[in-house]
Amino acid sequence: MSQTTQTAARDKAADPLTAPDRAGVLSAGLARGKKGKRIVIKLGTSTLTCGSPRLNRAQMLEIVRAAAKLRSQGHQVLVVTSGAVAAGREVLQDPKLPSVLSSKQLLASVGQGKLIEIWESLFAIYGLHIGQMLLTRADLENRERFLNARDTLFALLDHDIVPVINENDAVSTLKIRVGDNDNMAALIGMLAEAHLIILLTDQKGLYSADPRKDPKAHLIPVVTEITDDILNLAGGSGTSQGTGGMSTKVQAARTAVAAGIELIIASGKDPSLLVELANGRGECTRFLPQRQARQARKLWLSAAVQVSGSLVVDAGAQAALQQRGSSLLPSGLLRAQGKFERGAVVAVVNEKGEAIARGVTRYSAQELNLICGRRSDEIASVLGFSYGAVVIHRDYLVLDD
Repeated sequence: MSQTTQTAARDKAADPLTAPDRAGVLSAGLARGKKGKRIVIKLGTSTLTCGSPRLNRAQMLEIVRAAAKLRSQGHQVLVVTSGAVAAGREVLQDPKLPSVLSSKQLLASVGQGKLIEIWESLFAIYGLHIGQMLLTRADLENRERFLNARDTLFALLDHDIVPVINENDAVSTLKIRVGDNDNMAALIGMLAEAHLIILLTDQKGLYSADPRKDPKAHLIPVVTEITDDILNLAGGSGTSQGTGGMSTKVQAARTAVAAGIELIIASGKDPSLLVELANGRGECTRFLPQRQARQARKLWLSAAVQVSGSLVVDAGAQAALQQRGSSLLPSGLLRAQGKFERGAVVAVVNEKGEAIARGVTRYSAQELNLICGRRSDEIASVLGFSYGAVVIHRDYLVLDD
């Protein structure tokens, strides 16, 4: 057995699939080794207010009660919440403001603290801690900020803290807004590698026609493919359902299922339904992915013809990747070639220059050349920080044929 292979065996205990890395951050995909699902619950303002001008504490408590029950069943829960503007109006006693973006930002700025205070007090009833994350589109489109946000999410989940996420309306502009919390929930689902996204709304799901106009309209329980007909059913801005937001929910479903995540549209009238939905029951519309998230990610890596650089690995690392399906550890890395940043797709080649795999690197080329050949527990001392024990995690690596 080579020295590298022995080192790889010693480092296996630090593999993020079996233990948190030394930075205290879970590897992407860790939840798939746990019992239960990782569930994103999206709550719109109408769900939180029950149609009133103010946040409905009783309704919010029922949501928290359901989330606590899901947690007791072994699921992980993330909350994508609206309501900051409504909370701001409540705090300022419904002020008369001009209809401009800065007015909404003002209300969001005042209300965000109040909103998170309410969530914190309600979750505390069940002995649960929450962690607030405020995001904009720029945070999700910039590679470094995306990875940092993902690491924060995994750290919260690793420490049994419920992430409570909202768009940062106090500073966002039209250029950097996601635009609605339906699509924000889909993006968070991708960020957190969720198994399930639940969008609570004022309707039971997607109907065959507008139920407010057509008495023969029926609920569509399962959608296996989002066709043009399904998009048309959701309606555009000129229809009742489109105005009510069904269109954005189906758009969010397209994003989710493409990433291998199931998405549910259901009524938020009775929050206890959340437990049934998570366990495959309940009245709703389910959008089913054609492949699992890991398969979708592998397919994307296989199709990604553009690579930003390459990693040269020794024979021990090559065998670990090809024969045991291992992650790539720094101990098996000889050098990084090219200029690339953390999160880039890179080729993995052997000492003969033959491509054996490709994957998403956790470290930049410059950082990798400093830690190549090192043990995983030496990363922090060499770099002064650590993004995890592996160079490429096996969930983000696909072997070449």
